[in-house]
Amino acid sequence: MKKRAVNLLLALLLAVGLAACGEESSLLEPEDLQDAELALIVDPELTEAIVLDAEASINSLVGSVAPSEGALFAQPNEEAVAQARELLRQAREKFFEARQAWLRGDTETAAELAMEARLLVAEALVMVFGEEAYDELLQRVDHIIAWLEAQVDEEASELLARIRELRDEAETLRDSDLIAATERLILAVQIAHRERVHQRRQALAWHARLSVFMAGVAVDVAGEHAGLDATEQQLRVLRHAAVLRDMAQDALSIGRFRLALSLAREAVNVSLIVVMLEPTTDAGKVQAMIDLSNVAIAAAEDALVNEAADSLPLLLLELAKRLQAQGIDIADTYPRRAIYILWHASVTAYGVVEMVS
Repeated sequence: MKKRAVNLLLALLLAVGLAACGEESSLLEPEDLQDAELALIVDPELTEAIVLDAEASINSLVGSVAPSEGALFAQPNEEAVAQARELLRQAREKFFEARQAWLRGDTETAAELAMEARLLVAEALVMVFGEEAYDELLQRVDHIIAWLEAQVDEEASELLARIRELRDEAETLRDSDLIAATERLILAVQIAHRERVHQRRQALAWHARLSVFMAGVAVDVAGEHAGLDATEQQLRVLRHAAVLRDMAQDALSIGRFRLALSLAREAVNVSLIVVMLEPTTDAGKVQAMIDLSNVAIAAAEDALVNEAADSLPLLLLELAKRLQAQGIDIADTYPRRAIYILWHASVTAYGVVEMVS
């Protein structure tokens, strides 16, 4: 079933991305490509960040929790992990070939090769994580929306409208066609990421700082949740999350903002594994996450009593409330997905408290 999902994802993305598959697709039409946008598609730092992000996700999962332990994601077998890593190796080669084609002035080939490389990355992630890849992308898009809502210029407003549209399409498709929904989120992240890189370097640096800050909050919250009775497994995972947080901080300090974003996200996700290792049922973990998010949101509301209506902390609080509502809504049918979403709601709310204190 998972193999079929991968094939459907590839078919869908190819249908959207390759001009030969439909007249509405203009990705490979040179006259419709802005030179700056194509340069970003094959930019070596940006493409390497895409692969590193995927590698960090796989490595943090495999390296943190043994197959016999509880985990947020379904445990991949060794063959799936090996295949995913091979796909990422191929993706690097495709990105390099795309760069060379762009340097030769062959924009159509460059765009096609870059799309093939991104599809390899997508296949690797779906092979290991399955539908959880959608949830991760959804959280990223929600944070992108919150970030863009804090901007004031007309260009940011236009981009925000487009990303909201893509997110709405994804949520509409989610129950009937998860693969199509995931494609909408991938497109939203790509659009926003290229915009940040090309137009808003300073804002990207700020966004990276916020993500690293949230990673620190997540590690602290996970440590407090585990408490003095933490098991050795929980402590080991918590140490790994702290290492990822520190690596994100180091990347931020030398200006590698995309890498800092990737490592910070992984620190937040690995911190959640500490909660997943609690010796209780999924239902018990869901209730614990609901309680945690309630406390976090209440603390954030108290901290923001005198905050301006359009401030970033208030926007983040609204995001936390939306995430909490989503998590509670699916708690009975998809408890582990609910735990993931409620964790992000809690971390976001506690981040607001730290931000204004």
